[in-house]
Amino acid sequence: MPDAASLEAARADLLKHARLKLIYSGGDFAFTDWTGAELTGAVVRETAFRGARFDGARLTHTTFIDCDFTGAVFRGAIAETLVFMTCDLSDTHFEQAALTGLSATKCALPRAHLQSASLSECAFLSCDLSQASLSGARLQRCALLDCTLEGIDLSNVQAARLAVTKADLRTAALQGLACEATLLAEADLSGLDLTSLSLARCNLMGANLTGANLSGMNLDGAFLLGCSAEGADFSGISGHAAHFAESDLLGANFTAARLSSANFREARLAGADFSTADLERAVMTGARAPQARFVDANLSYAQLAHARLDGADASGARFKRTDLHVALVSGFVRTGATGHTLDTDPVKELAERYVPPAGARS
Repeated sequence: MPDAASLEAARADLLKHARLKLIYSGGDFAFTDWTGAELTGAVVRETAFRGARFDGARLTHTTFIDCDFTGAVFRGAIAETLVFMTCDLSDTHFEQAALTGLSATKCALPRAHLQSASLSECAFLSCDLSQASLSGARLQRCALLDCTLEGIDLSNVQAARLAVTKADLRTAALQGLACEATLLAEADLSGLDLTSLSLARCNLMGANLTGANLSGMNLDGAFLLGCSAEGADFSGISGHAAHFAESDLLGANFTAARLSSANFREARLAGADFSTADLERAVMTGARAPQARFVDANLSYAQLAHARLDGADASGARFKRTDLHVALVSGFVRTGATGHTLDTDPVKELAERYVPPAGARS
């Protein structure tokens, strides 16, 4: 390890490079103290900061490339447009740091500590965040794209407009996670109990929710296009205007769910249970729901045109102008149901089947 005089000279040289907007490289500042330092505009390459302390430091428009920060401490640091590229940030401490515009690309952050940190417009691209802790952090307009998130702690995180793609969250701690208008596209949440989460207006397109427990959750306006949710429990959810189109919902439980204006277009609903659910104005056009249960459900103004309802049970259901145009209703049980349905319109059916002659003008 360099002596004190050499370290002081190297430190002064780095700060001089920062003031002159020059790239600094090749330093060794392991276990040095940068508490309260200002590194505005610095560009640092291939330099060691193992175990260094940056408590309360100001890191504005600062860039680190191929640097080693293993075990470094950034508690309470203030960072604006801080950039890490291919850096080792294992076991670093960012507790209570204020990070705005941070960008980390292909960095190692296993076991990083970001508890109660505030992150705004931050991006983590192809980073390893396994076992990292963001418990109690606040995330605003942040992105975790193609990152490894095995064992990450997102408990009690408050997130707005967070984007997470293709994440395997089966081993993540998610208790109390509150998301608003968040993207969790193609996330793997299979088998998890998600009942402590808030996912209103979230985008879960293509997510794997097989066997997951979402009972009683607020999914109003959530976007679940093309999800896999076989056997998932959605009982008692609030899913007004939720979007389940083209999803695999075989055997899913929607009992007592509030699903007014929800969209199940062309969803696979075989054996799904919608007993006592509110499906007023729901769209199930083209859905495949053989053997599904709609016992005592509210199907007023629901659109079930072209749906497969063979063997389905709607005993005691409430119908009011429910659209069953060209629906397959063989064995569709309606014992004790009330109201009326709009059955197949032959003129409309003929128009739907009409194919213009070859060469006809459009």
